Formats: sequence, C-alpha cells, structure tokens
Amino acid sequence: MKRALLLPLLATLAHAAPEIIDDVALRSGFEKKLGSIADQEEHPTAKALSESLESIPTGTALPAGAERTDEAPESPADAVFLIGGVYKCGKCEHWHLSSVATAWALSRDGLMVTNHHVFENARGKAMGVCDRHGTVHPITEVLAADPDADTALFRVAADGLTPLPVGPTPEVGTGVEVVSHPHNRFFMHTFGRVARYFTMPQRDDRPSVTRMSITADYAKGSSGGPVLDTEGRVVGMVSSTQSIYYESNNGQPKGPLQMVVKNCVPVAAIEALVAAAEPEEATAGQR
Repeated sequence: MKRALLLPLLATLAHAAPEIIDDVALRSGFEKKLGSIADQEEHPTAKALSESLESIPTGTALPAGAERTDEAPESPADAVFLIGGVYKCGKCEHWHLSSVATAWALSRDGLMVTNHHVFENARGKAMGVCDRHGTVHPITEVLAADPDADTALFRVAADGLTPLPVGPTPEVGTGVEVVSHPHNRFFMHTFGRVARYFTMPQRDDRPSVTRMSITADYAKGSSGGPVLDTEGRVVGMVSSTQSIYYESNNGQPKGPLQMVVKNCVPVAAIEALVAAAEPEEATAGQR
C-alpha cells in the first residue's frame, strides 16, 4: 500500500524538475552559430542595422498576415531571446559575441521587439537572436524604431516562433514579472509590482516621455526584456535603471547605494510602434 502511494509522488516530483540554464554553453553556442551566419555575408551588418535607424519610421503598420496572438504561452521564456552581434578583434580569426541584450517575439513569423538603444549601440558583422534551446536566427531588418520611446520593431529570418500577447495598461500596484538576461545570467525570471508612472524630463534634444517604474529586478543585459502581467501579457519593456546614493545630489555615485529604480517603456509606447494605420484586414482575427 505504501509503495502504491509512493510511486505517483515520485512521478510528480520528477515531472516538476526545473529547467537548468547553462549560461556558458548557451553563450558559446550563440557566438559560434552567429559567427557561421556572419561568414555567409547574406544579412545586414550591425552597422547597417544601426544606420537604418536614421531613415525608418517611429511606427508602422504590421505586414499583412502577421501572426500575433491573444494566448500567453505556458512559459514566457519560450518567447524571449538573447540578442547580440559578432565581431572579430583583429588579433585572432575567431568571432566574438558583443554585449547581449534581450528581445521578445511579437508574431509567429519573425517580428520581434527590443529597445532602440540596442540597435543604436550595435556592433559587429551580423546580428541575431538565440532562444533558450540554442536556436539562432539572423536579423534581416529593422522595421520601425522610436528613440524617444526607446522601442524597436525588427524581423528575423524565422517562422513558427512563440509570440507574446500585448495586454492593457496596468494600474499602480499590479503584479508584474520580467524575463531577461542580467549580465549573462540568461532567462532570469523576477517578480514585483508596478511602482508608478512618471514623466522623464527632457534631455539633450529629446522631449519628455512617460515611463513606468517596477519593483521586479533586472540589470544590464536586460534591455528589451518584456514586463508581463499575471496573465502573461506584455504590459511594458525594460529600458534603464537609476541608482540612488545617499550622499549624491547630482546622480554621481557617492556614499552608500540606497536603491536602484527600474524604469520601463509603458505598453502604450509598444502599441504605438506597431499600430500606426494598421490595416483592418491585417489584424482581423489576430488580436
């Protein structure tokens, strides 16, 4: 009798075993596969993609037939990717992976979203994305990008991706989670709440913009990571952090670090990126 009760329990425990992420192997595989893509010279360089930001619109209608979804995947990590480029240092013949950021799939047929500054700071021969299973897709073009909103819509050469649905604007206090890659710790899943909405002041020649602060944790490498509500819908996107030091009045590090504020792109800015004059026939039945 005891054995009969124990077997189902062991089966349940075995099924619940967590997925183990091998950061070193994933990064190495991304570097090698993207290097092979760069060798083929069939896709735009990181420099070309960065330069294209000057001439593309800040919002665009999605291509006809773009396969978006209303259904959240069982695991949001299925829709999240590493994004980066490869370059050669000039001292050896090997490809080297540049800084890795985060991106997420908007449609099954290769449309993805990340931050504008990810492409603005891009370097290398080719750029691509990598999922948690090590599958790599080259980036073929940037379709729209808004430097003020810090958003970018781009395409990869892929089909059959797992996309994330886009949700409504969450209220302050709403539970949220982030899937991102803080400093090469890939597919980190953190949890928190919407802390506030605020106006980010003008800087240089850029206008003031609305940002959303959250308490879910992230760090460098998380740029472009989706902020999800409890139903698995995208309600924002990682953008930047601000560190608060006790003895500093000018933003420069001085004294003990008291708090790191997490500032995100609100969902309205993401929708603006892909909703400009979107044809009804292209969206019917997809949202």
